[in-house]
Amino acid sequence: MLANSYPVFAAPFNSAGICVKENASLPTLPLAPLPLLTLPSLPVSNQNTSGLRYQALDLAAQGKLEQALKVAQSIPNDTERFDTLSNIADNLAAAGKISEALKFVQSIENPGQRLQTLSNISNNLAALGKVDQALKVAGTIEDNTQKYWTVRGIAIKLAEVGRIPQSLLIAKTMKTNYEKCSTLSGVAIKLAEVGQDSQAVQLAKTIEDEYWQSSTLNQIVMKLLEAKKLTQALQIANSITDEYQKSSTLHDIVVNLADSSEFTQALQIAQTINSHSQKASALIKIAARYRKTKQPSQALPILAQALELTQKDDVEYDKASLLREIADEYRRLGEKDKALELLSQVDALEGN
Repeated sequence: MLANSYPVFAAPFNSAGICVKENASLPTLPLAPLPLLTLPSLPVSNQNTSGLRYQALDLAAQGKLEQALKVAQSIPNDTERFDTLSNIADNLAAAGKISEALKFVQSIENPGQRLQTLSNISNNLAALGKVDQALKVAGTIEDNTQKYWTVRGIAIKLAEVGRIPQSLLIAKTMKTNYEKCSTLSGVAIKLAEVGQDSQAVQLAKTIEDEYWQSSTLNQIVMKLLEAKKLTQALQIANSITDEYQKSSTLHDIVVNLADSSEFTQALQIAQTINSHSQKASALIKIAARYRKTKQPSQALPILAQALELTQKDDVEYDKASLLREIADEYRRLGEKDKALELLSQVDALEGN
């Protein structure tokens, strides 16, 4: 299905029509794969663990896989045992010995470790450009949900190493619209994470479903903020069409700026938020930061503005939650009577 040589990304790319608009208000989300859980191990000799690990890897390199498995399974530390088993299987796959690698993985007793190893092999093969082999490994996963998350991971890994056409081809072959949208979103977010900002936004804009496009742009903005690219982040946030997601994204930008004590910019952006609850929440965060930097005279008027907005909120749950936050800030600022007054409003809202 996929060629053996892969051109490096060149814009523009065709991702239109992969993630289409659905009638449902929110997508049905399959559970993400559970993280690998390991039980705490009793203290063991590092020398003993290292020796067993070395012996297992050496036996595997000699092609003595059954002996290598037996030694690796005897490693007492859960984490070291999993790392060793995964390393052996990964080395076999990287050397082109896919059948041997899969046979070895199936011998791993712990189901969670077996699944995680298959996922790791798939991602590593994808990073090496061996997409067909990566998909072959993923195809051996029996659970359909886990298989989907693994294939999605392959697509995102391909995007990370600049092989966008192949990642998009995988997205197109997904079965459901949710899977296609989620994969396309993951690819776009990964591009932003590795500094390919314009490509990430370009890809996100081809997502036809408003929920997915808005949530993807929100995550791209977060990546840009991590990279200190405020101007680009703000521009993208203001381009979001979903009003809730737009307000939420602007709120996150304000919180990021407040945490960095960039108060002037934070206040300017907070005033552009249309949602009363999101704007109030952003102002509370700014006031809290002023308090933490020993500037109570700056915090109080901002807190008062947040309270005014909160009183206009018609959603009782949001209103009670915000009032509780404001009351806590007033308490921390020494305004105990005001805090108690607000908490009595919370009690009234909650029927206490």
